[in-house]
Amino acid sequence: MIPKQFHFLQGPYVEIKKQMDKLDPLAHPLLQWIISSNRSHIVKLPVSRQLKFMHTSHQFLLLSSPPAKEARFRSARKLYGSTFAFHGSHIENWHSILRNGLVNASYTKLQLHGAAYGKGIYLSPISSISFGYSGMGKGQHHMPTKEELVQHYNRVNTVLQCRPAHSRFLQSRNLNCVALCEVIMSKDLQKHGNIWVCPISDHVCTRFFFVYEDGQVGDANINTQDVRIQKEILRVIGGL
Repeated sequence: MIPKQFHFLQGPYVEIKKQMDKLDPLAHPLLQWIISSNRSHIVKLPVSRQLKFMHTSHQFLLLSSPPAKEARFRSARKLYGSTFAFHGSHIENWHSILRNGLVNASYTKLQLHGAAYGKGIYLSPISSISFGYSGMGKGQHHMPTKEELVQHYNRVNTVLQCRPAHSRFLQSRNLNCVALCEVIMSKDLQKHGNIWVCPISDHVCTRFFFVYEDGQVGDANINTQDVRIQKEILRVIGGL
């Protein structure tokens, strides 16, 4: 019996299952579990709705908060207002983030970079900081400087512009990911320069998800507090 989640893909689904069974008898059950247990809403953005300043074609709307959390977030937004900030994390953490949203992982096994500014979800209005936390531009245990990211950005994207266009989806094993989040501007949000710490998980909701492959890096000079950047984010959200 075809699971309810696949009814709209009955034709292709049969062929997909056949191919997966050839690869591994556990591949199809794994796919069923991934789809049936996933609570996130992830949709690839059409080119017309992408944030051009992010410089990647792999852009997604990411709504990972369950309805109850989203309702609490909206209530808090009415009281305190909100803004946008980036969150970067290494690739191995994104399975949990995509499925469960951002949580306060300080002092847990999910913590990867320490908690120098206290317990909470770490965010930044500056792209270069979150790109660094994602491991972009350097080895996994080296935090690149903004200057290193800018140099790498210019070099890699010049090479990528010379490549022929293609429609492959994330064929590379060299991936870096960042999210653009909406965060409540309450007194609980702790700002340490360009590193922000939000100790309340209900005050942070993912909105967009960006993936960079083959060593590609994003623009290190993006500041979400720039009026032009904010207008572009709100324009895209308003059209969704």
